[in-house]
Amino acid sequence: MEKNTAIFILIFLLIIPSLIQSTEKKAFGLSEIIDLALENNPLLSAKKSEVEARKASYEAAKRLANPELELNVGKAKSFDEDLERNTGGVLLSQYVENPFKRHHRIQVYAKDWEAAEFSHSTLTLEVTFTIKNLYFEILRLKSIQELAQKNLDSIQKIHRLIEKRAKLGEIKELEAIKLYVESLQAQRELNKIQTDLFLAKEKLNQNLGNMLPPDFSTTGILTYTKTEIEEKVALQKALHIHPRLKEKETRVEQANSNWSYVKWQRFPDFKLSGFSQNELDGRNTGIGISLDIPLWSFKSKEIREAESLTRMEEEELRALRMEISTEVKSWINKLRLSEQSLQIFHRGLLKQAEESLKIAEVSYTQGEISLIDYLDSQRTYHSILNDYKDSLYRWNADKAALEKAIGEELK
Repeated sequence: MEKNTAIFILIFLLIIPSLIQSTEKKAFGLSEIIDLALENNPLLSAKKSEVEARKASYEAAKRLANPELELNVGKAKSFDEDLERNTGGVLLSQYVENPFKRHHRIQVYAKDWEAAEFSHSTLTLEVTFTIKNLYFEILRLKSIQELAQKNLDSIQKIHRLIEKRAKLGEIKELEAIKLYVESLQAQRELNKIQTDLFLAKEKLNQNLGNMLPPDFSTTGILTYTKTEIEEKVALQKALHIHPRLKEKETRVEQANSNWSYVKWQRFPDFKLSGFSQNELDGRNTGIGISLDIPLWSFKSKEIREAESLTRMEEEELRALRMEISTEVKSWINKLRLSEQSLQIFHRGLLKQAEESLKIAEVSYTQGEISLIDYLDSQRTYHSILNDYKDSLYRWNADKAALEKAIGEELK
């Protein structure tokens, strides 16, 4: 009995892992993939660590300097009489930074931290855009893979039919050979699409830190819905919320704080001290204050440099505003062009192409048209469908690019 129980437990332990693996999720939608990317993308993780480092620098900048403690011992001897005495003392001093200088110095670190956070937001936009592009590319490749498989199956079906007729002597054997060559070309095209699909999935998984199982698949299909976009509203939103602009505006503020900080360096800092000293003839105690005198260095060069850097940041901000405005306008126009291309397909082109292919198949099997005419119809049909899938992909990719240019998703 005990032996049977042990065998049962062993089998159970061997089966459970395989059951868990078989129930592991392998199909993922776009929102799930984006969430995984935001959690596991290596570049985002590195940028997050940078933000934490900038925050730590800011916290350290607010702390006061440590006080200094000086101890000394010695032996004093009088010149006038034979008198010796052990001496010693203690000196405690505290550096006190000019409060205006301190304020601007801390602001430099605060703005550096804030800019790092906006930089993280910018990278999040870029990673999201990359993920969407790869996801849409996978959907495109999956759809044209299905078309390529159907094309191959159709050619092979016709080839088998023509091969039988050629053996019966109803048609020339050359036509069967031509169809066989056409099927090989269709197979080659299918193999190429499958390879491209594999590489696209690999690249997507790399951007997720390889968090997806090797045989994962994506859910969803490429869709299109007409999007109404007001250019003026989109521009206002982009110039108001885009993290790239927010980061550059923060860099301008940081440069201004640094400029003020350098100017305040012309004014001295203080060092307060208290001391107690055993001397030859008694004890000397007291307090003191010391400060540096800006005699040889008046910070003129550093002030001019800080001012120039501030002007540089301001000009770069102005250039970035123009760049983002141009980018938003450009992607709005590209998205509208993609919509126009899709509308051509939806107005009847797809239906006409499908009906034309059906007529060509029936006509060829009945001997009403030549093989060349049939193959031309086949190629035309699949070319139109591939162009349609490409247009769907382009519309979705352009929409994702516009969202990246604006700084948020389009509703």
